[in-house]
Amino acid sequence: MMKFFVEKKGLVLTEALMTISILVTCAVIAGGMFTNAVNTTAVSKDFLIANGLAIEGAEAVKNIVYTNKLLSPNEPECWLRLNPDDENCVAIADSTNYLPEQKDGDQKRGKWKLSGQIATDLDLSEGIEKNASYLLYLNNETGLYQTSSNGAVASKFYRSVKFSHVDNVYATFEVQVAWFEGAKAWNTKSVVDIINQ
Repeated sequence: MMKFFVEKKGLVLTEALMTISILVTCAVIAGGMFTNAVNTTAVSKDFLIANGLAIEGAEAVKNIVYTNKLLSPNEPECWLRLNPDDENCVAIADSTNYLPEQKDGDQKRGKWKLSGQIATDLDLSEGIEKNASYLLYLNNETGLYQTSSNGAVASKFYRSVKFSHVDNVYATFEVQVAWFEGAKAWNTKSVVDIINQ
């Protein structure tokens, strides 16, 4: 009778250890799934913000075009002037990178301008220093992204506008937004065609 009791105690201990190991395995799997879900959510959030910034960049260029056309309807060569405030017709160049920038103060001549004329393309694999001109800043008061650091902190997002074709009839440009998530560089691009009508 004593032998039966000792064997049963060993069986209960074995069952308890098996149960604990199954629970630990389930906890590790659940923890991994939770970590992956959090990472996926962070990347998805960044993609949504980046797509919004790309759309904003494309709309900024369209705003510049419409403002130029309103200000100079009889000068078709001025439809892609960099800054509607400039009286001179400084046009956008092919294969040149620009930064869409909001203007402060009087908005009578348009809210946006293009500045920068940066020779190197936006490419985060080249390092942060080489892409510092493209960095966007997050305004603490408004929650909006901007190109200047006035009243803002550096964000993780970089944005450029590059024209691949420009003439008096139409233009094609690409808005690219890039960022780092951990050590990996991500980006999203939007290609837009506009017509001078």
